Amino acid sequence: MKDSRTTLVSVLLAMMFVVLVAGGTAVLYAAPKSQAAPETSTINPDDILCRFGVNAVEGGTVGSLPDLGAGWYMNFTAQSNPSRPEGIEYMPVIRFQPSPASPGYTYTPSGTALQQTIANNPGAKWLVSNEPDSVWQDNLTSDVYARAYNELYHLIKSADPTAQVVPGSIIQATPVRLLYLDRILTSYYNQFHTTLPADGWSIHNYILNEENCAVDPGEPGCWGADIPPDFRNDPAWLYGEVWGLKDTDRLEIFVERITRFRQWMADRGYRGLPLYLTEYGVLFPPDYADENGQYFTLARVNTFMNLTFNYMRAATDPVLGDPNDEYRMVQQWSWYSTTDVTYNGVLFDPISLQPTAVGQNFANYTAVLNREVDFYPVSVSGGGFSALSQGEPVTVTLRARVANSGNLTAPAAATVRFHNGSPSSGGVPIGPAQNVNLSGCGEFQSLSVTWPDVPPGRYNIYVQVTPAAGIIDADTSNNVAVGQIVVGTHHTFLPTVQHLVLPPVQ
Repeated sequence: MKDSRTTLVSVLLAMMFVVLVAGGTAVLYAAPKSQAAPETSTINPDDILCRFGVNAVEGGTVGSLPDLGAGWYMNFTAQSNPSRPEGIEYMPVIRFQPSPASPGYTYTPSGTALQQTIANNPGAKWLVSNEPDSVWQDNLTSDVYARAYNELYHLIKSADPTAQVVPGSIIQATPVRLLYLDRILTSYYNQFHTTLPADGWSIHNYILNEENCAVDPGEPGCWGADIPPDFRNDPAWLYGEVWGLKDTDRLEIFVERITRFRQWMADRGYRGLPLYLTEYGVLFPPDYADENGQYFTLARVNTFMNLTFNYMRAATDPVLGDPNDEYRMVQQWSWYSTTDVTYNGVLFDPISLQPTAVGQNFANYTAVLNREVDFYPVSVSGGGFSALSQGEPVTVTLRARVANSGNLTAPAAATVRFHNGSPSSGGVPIGPAQNVNLSGCGEFQSLSVTWPDVPPGRYNIYVQVTPAAGIIDADTSNNVAVGQIVVGTHHTFLPTVQHLVLPPVQ
C-alpha cells in the first residue's frame, strides 16, 4: 500500500455500508506498568526501539517519529538523503512498473540516482519492490519479478556488499500469494540456475478479500487485495481467501499468517532468516461498519494495535524463528500510517503533525517498555574439515556468531573472547579480545580466531561476550556458549547428498 491509492479506495468504498460517523470516548491502552525500565539501567528510557516502525506516505517523513519510540520507517521509495531523527533507521524501497518492452519492467530510482542512494545508505536493508503481487502497486508477474530481483540484488550488492537485500512484500501470506512466490522461486532458478538469494524476507499482513476483479469486476466481493498478476486472466482463479470486513482485524488470522509464512520460508530453504513485517494496520475508516454493525472505532483500532504488538514482541519458535534474535518470529514491524487520512490508524495530524489518539496509544505502549541490550553467542564452530593431524600439532580456525537480540536501534558495544575450556573454571584465552558493535533485533557479526599448535584431541571451545562499560545486559545467563571441536588423525570418507530446495511445480 501507499498514499496514492485512489483506484483501490474506489474499489473498497464501492461495497461499504452507508453509516453515520461513530461517536464514543477515546480508549488508550498501554502495556503493564511492570514493563517499566529497571532503575539500574544506564539506557535512556527515551531511546528508540528497533522493532517498532511506521509507514510514511510516499517520499515523506515526520520529524516527531522518535516521540513514538519508533526506531525505523519506510516511505515506499528510496531517498538518497532520508531524514534520520535521533538515528532512526530508514529502509529504502525500489519501485517497479510493468513494461511491454524487454526486460518487462522499469524501476525507480535507477542509474546515477540509484548509485548515489546506495552510496549514501551503507548497510541499509533494501526492499526490492512494494507489493509486486498487487495490480494496484508494482504489479509484476512471477517471471518478470524474478528478472527484476536478480538485476537489483546484484546491482545493490556490487555497489555495497554490506547492504541487505530483501524480496519485496506481498500484501498478505495467503495460499494464492505463496503460490505466486513459489512461481518466482521456480522462475528464478530456471532463468539463473541458482536459488534466489535473500538476506531476509518481508511481508505485509493485511486481512483483505481476494476476488479476481479482472474476471468479474461487478461482484460485490470485489474489494481488497484482488489476486496476483499471474492469475488475474485465469477463470479458474475467481477467488483466493474470502473475508468480510469483520475479519480485517482478527488477531488469530494475523498470527496464523505469520506462522504460515515462517513455515513457507523453512520449507523453501530460508529457515532462520529475519522476517520483516513492513506494513499493516486497520484500513477501514471509523465511519464504516462491518457486517455485524460494528464500527472501526478508535478503541477497536487501538486494541488491534496493542494485541499485535503483544504478539510480535513475545512470539518465538525454536524451529521457525530467527536464531540470531532468540528465535523470534518477527524481527521488525511497521504500522500504516503516519499521515494518510484516507485510511484508519493515522498516527499524526497531517497539518499540525501532532500525535492523534492512535499515535498517542502507540507512544504510550512503547514508553513503558524496558530498553534492552541482549548479547549472546549464537554458534561456535571449529573450521570445518581443517582440523586433521598426522600426530603433530596443527593450526585450527575457530568461528563464532554473536548477536544482539535486544530492542534498541542504537548499536551497543561488547568484547568477545574465545577460550579453551570454561572461562569461569580457568579456561585459557585463545587469541585477543575482539570488539563488536551491534544494534538489537537480531543484528549479528561473525568472528574468527586462529589457534596454533593444537595437538590431536577433543576440545570444548567457549565464546564469552562481555558488554562494554555502562551497558546493562538484559540476560547475563546467555553470554557464554560452548562448541566442541576434534583434531583427528584419520579421515573417514562418506558419500555427500545435497538437497536442493525448490517449490513444487505448479
